[in-house]
Amino acid sequence: MKKSVLFSIFALGLGLASCDNDFDFPNPPGQSNPQETIFDASSLELTSLVSGTVNLDEINNANALVEIAEIKAVENLPENYNLSFIGQMAADNSFNAPAEFSTTVTDNKIYANPDDLDAAFHKIFTTLDPAAKTVDIHFKAYAVNGASTVRLGGADVYYCPMTASIKPFAPDFTVEEEYYIIGTCTNGSIDASKAIKMTNSGASPYDDPVFSVVVDITSDEAAGGYNWAVVPRSTLSAGKGTVLAPSDPELASDFEGYLVNRDASEGIFGVINASNKHLITVNVRPDSDDLYSYSVQLAIPNLWTPGPANGWNQGASQLLYTNDYKNYEGYVHIDGEFKFTSAPDWDHTNFGFASAGKLSTDPGAGNLKVTQNDEALGNGLYWCTADIVGLTYTATAINTIGIIGDGTPGGWDNETVMTPSADFLTWTVKTTLKEGTFKFRANNGWDINLGGSLDDLTPGADNIPVPETGEVTITLNLSSLPYTATVVK
Repeated sequence: MKKSVLFSIFALGLGLASCDNDFDFPNPPGQSNPQETIFDASSLELTSLVSGTVNLDEINNANALVEIAEIKAVENLPENYNLSFIGQMAADNSFNAPAEFSTTVTDNKIYANPDDLDAAFHKIFTTLDPAAKTVDIHFKAYAVNGASTVRLGGADVYYCPMTASIKPFAPDFTVEEEYYIIGTCTNGSIDASKAIKMTNSGASPYDDPVFSVVVDITSDEAAGGYNWAVVPRSTLSAGKGTVLAPSDPELASDFEGYLVNRDASEGIFGVINASNKHLITVNVRPDSDDLYSYSVQLAIPNLWTPGPANGWNQGASQLLYTNDYKNYEGYVHIDGEFKFTSAPDWDHTNFGFASAGKLSTDPGAGNLKVTQNDEALGNGLYWCTADIVGLTYTATAINTIGIIGDGTPGGWDNETVMTPSADFLTWTVKTTLKEGTFKFRANNGWDINLGGSLDDLTPGADNIPVPETGEVTITLNLSSLPYTATVVK
């Protein structure tokens, strides 16, 4: 009976058996050349034995191997040969950059070690999140006779393709999806209706455990001491439980330090004694001492960008703006080097160079420099971003700015290029507009674009309705916030 080498992909979730770390697994078998003809490789048939979601922790704790597939048919394999298999795991069935894992064969069943599956999983997905993910798996098959090993079917033949759901080993710490501020805002209690939600980048909190929030503190609240502590969603839902509060109550008013797990009934809080908006940032992933780092800082509405282009004068520099007091962005005229400052002077926080893409707040930190392929760049316009919590930055050179849209001559396929002023902060074009919409975009791509309204242009905003049809002059002003444009007939 002939069997097809590749079988249809099973829409499965991997529900594996278990194992510990004490099993001895052979190295992947080598390929001998030239390849021998052992038997008709298409007579080998494998079927999946897995279903559901594989929980590698449960399997490992049960001290068992993972039962993955079964050899259902094989014809005329010589008695002195055994079958061996190497598994491949990938993020999808294209099997681009797969991760390999060892297997063993016992009583015609193929088994894998949870450790090997977890290692393959984390080679594919660079995450600490223990949530299950869907993977694709198939096998390379070998006939083995002592030192002789033959790949069955050739280098491009794989057996038993399947789709599986794998839950990797959990890290030795737990973080939750949501965190909140309680304290003065909740009258000292755990009140879900008044708690203030914190946010991170939107990534899994296992991979980005830095949560932050801006609190607006009144003069009266500051005079009495604004109390704050952090609670996970589970505590907020239960109305009691664990809170993250200062490790040393005597240091509760420090602007940086460490929090520890405490029972909410202890009533210990951090304290802010200054009014105005403050940014509270907490890393909810514990360190090796089970401490959680935090910082409190005055919420900065803008970053200034002094440098040679403006005579190192903050007042003549461009501003970066923020929506969260953590991430800042904007257009900047840079002539080789610059710095970010938190105020229009040198007396507050200054952000200089730490390493490539990294910021430093040390007073002696050097200037930020713009380079491309390790070559210093000169005078030009840049789209800059800065994360003042993560202390990272980018500076992307702006080579072109154009208009694009169904109201422009090139439609949505070809942009109409604008001409910059000497300081790169004003861009103009004479063109013909028709009814429709348009946007401004940089570098002939969509990564950096402006939309919305002509008197308040913002990145990624909606298309701009054409205000005048016919021959017009369009002028884009990037010198100050908000960015604006005019369309003059």
